[in-house]
Amino acid sequence: MTKLLVLIFPAFFYFSVGAATPPVLFNKLEAAVNKTAILYSDVLLFKKTLPLRTQLDPLFNGTPLAAKGTQASNEEIIDFLINEKIILQQFLIADQETEQAITAIQTENKIDRARLKKALTDQGFSFDDYFELIRISASKRNLIDRDIRTKVNISDEDVKNYYYNYYAKGTNIPFVYNVKIITATKESYKTPLATKDVIYRAKKKILDGEAFEEVSKQLSDHPTASTGGDLGELTEDQMSPQIREHLKKMKLGEVSDVLGNYQSGFFILKLSAVKTSDQERFLKIQEEIRNHLLTLEFQRQIMLWQDREKQKAFIYKAKQK
Repeated sequence: MTKLLVLIFPAFFYFSVGAATPPVLFNKLEAAVNKTAILYSDVLLFKKTLPLRTQLDPLFNGTPLAAKGTQASNEEIIDFLINEKIILQQFLIADQETEQAITAIQTENKIDRARLKKALTDQGFSFDDYFELIRISASKRNLIDRDIRTKVNISDEDVKNYYYNYYAKGTNIPFVYNVKIITATKESYKTPLATKDVIYRAKKKILDGEAFEEVSKQLSDHPTASTGGDLGELTEDQMSPQIREHLKKMKLGEVSDVLGNYQSGFFILKLSAVKTSDQERFLKIQEEIRNHLLTLEFQRQIMLWQDREKQKAFIYKAKQK
C-alpha cells in the first residue's frame, strides 16, 4: 500500500504493520520519495524477503547489495529502496495487472493458488510478500523494456576487447596484432620543428574525430599511407621492440599518444584487432563474456536513468546513526 506523506513528519511513531511485514513497535521514517514514505519496517521486510527477491527482482542479482545480502547496512538498503520507489512511481502496476501476472505464473507451473500459498508459507513468506515483489518485478521489467533495452548493445569487438584485456593479457598465449601507423620522419622534413608539427597535427585531427585511416592518407610519410597506415597482421616477433612495448599496453581500437623522436621518427599507432592462437578457449567463453558485459551495461544504463529521475524527484533521507 502506498504511504502518503503529510506536511509534518513525526520523527518516530508507533505503527501497526500488516501480516506481510515483521511486527515492529517503534517505526521510524527512513526516507521519502515524492509522496511515498520508506519506513524502518520496509527495511526489515527487505531483509526478511531477501531470498524471495533474488528469485523475482530482475534488477537485484549482480548488484553490490545482492553480493552483501544480509550483511548489507540499513543505509545501503534504504538507498536501494529509494531507487526502487522511483521506478515504481514511473511505471505503475495496478493490483489487477499483478494478479494477472501471478495467474500466468500459476498456469505455467501448473499449480493453483492454494499450492502457491503453501509453498510460500513453507519458505517463510506470505502471499502478500510475493504479491508485492511480483508488482515490483513487473514495474522493473517495464523500465527495462521501454527505456533500457534499446540503449544496451554489446558488439563482437567489445567481447574481443574484454577477452584480450582481462582473460588473455599477461599470459603466454601468442597474439597476432592488426596495427595501423602514422609517421613523420626526418627524411621527409627539413627541421625537427616541422616534423613535430606534422605528427601533432595528425594527432589533433584524430582527437577532433577524423578517422585514423584518412589522417594517415593526408599526413603520414609511411609507405602504407595510401592504405590508411595498415601494417597488416604482425606477431610480436615481427615488431620492433619500440612498437611491441607500446602495443602491449593498448586496448583494442585505442590510438596511442605521439611516440618516438626526431632521430628515430615520430609515430602514432592504432591497435585495430587482436587474434589469439587459443581461439578454442575464446569461442568457449565468448557468450559468458557477452552476458557479463550485458549485465554491466544494463546496470550502468539503469544507474544513469535513476540519476536523471532523482534530479526531478523530492527525496528526503533521515540521518543514519
